[in-house]
Amino acid sequence: MRFFTTTITSAGGNITLIPSDGVQFLSILCSSSSSCTVTGDLTFRGVTQSSAVTLTDNQGLNLSSPPTSSVYGITIAWVSGSIDVVMGF
Repeated sequence: MRFFTTTITSAGGNITLIPSDGVQFLSILCSSSSSCTVTGDLTFRGVTQSSAVTLTDNQGLNLSSPPTSSVYGITIAWVSGSIDVVMGF
């Protein structure tokens, strides 16, 4: 697996994943005094959350897909501070 890392630190630094990106693993971590929103169809234990999820102050979110699919339809929107993002391909 190859990894790509980036830090979102300003408005307009949003990331939207599409199927052709081929992302199989996504990790998002808000640093202290930071905030972001994550939108898209987030499924956990068979329940899909389609409204925005807000991450703040050292909260994180990890998503992965089966080997035959990819993580897509997810948008990470910067609100404040530094948001670390790791994507695995």
